[in-house]
Amino acid sequence: MGILAIETSNNVCGAAFMDEGNVVAEKNLILPKNSSSEIFHIVKRVSKKRDISAIAVDIGPGSFTGIRIGVSLARAYSQFLRIPAVGIQSLDCLVYDAIKQENICGDIYPLIDALRDEVYTAHFWGIKRKSGYQIKKIDDLKEYLAKGSIIVGSPEVLKKIRGSYKRIEAGFTASAVGYLALEKIKSGVRSNYTDLVPFYMRRSFAEERSAEKKGKCIHK
Repeated sequence: MGILAIETSNNVCGAAFMDEGNVVAEKNLILPKNSSSEIFHIVKRVSKKRDISAIAVDIGPGSFTGIRIGVSLARAYSQFLRIPAVGIQSLDCLVYDAIKQENICGDIYPLIDALRDEVYTAHFWGIKRKSGYQIKKIDDLKEYLAKGSIIVGSPEVLKKIRGSYKRIEAGFTASAVGYLALEKIKSGVRSNYTDLVPFYMRRSFAEERSAEKKGKCIHK
């Protein structure tokens, strides 16, 4: 099975082509925020003259713009080629990258900056998720994290977290999206482009401001 995997959810813009579980081609670029338009050139490069039988994409949480670009591109491929489309959450990708690096097990908490002194997170035991995806205030993490926890994320996020936790720096790669999608496909998950939607855990700043303005107008 040839899987084209796309990663644009955070600060990495990347694509990978996997055949029978092996990475045939991959390109990941660390880019400034909202530079995910580069994904079109990267996808073209890694997928050239290859037989794509499924498409996978990181659906978030993360950058609203990046997620929209990645999901829209994956939906287009799925619809045009009539192939399955699989969405993968970015927090799962962080855990996969950490385990790949250090073969860790135990209580793992991936952390993604959600701004406003908050993080996106979830509780994992190894690669298996044990809780729902959540938004937590950084100041509240001490009560949320289990004793002896492993926290995973970017250096910028990890340095904000106080406490004697094991820390593993992890990032985003397109191949992580591909590997996790392959496991879903093997387990029987089959989706098409209509099922593929961004995973937003809250509204964007622009949407919140718009809602506030509407509320003020109504109260007048």
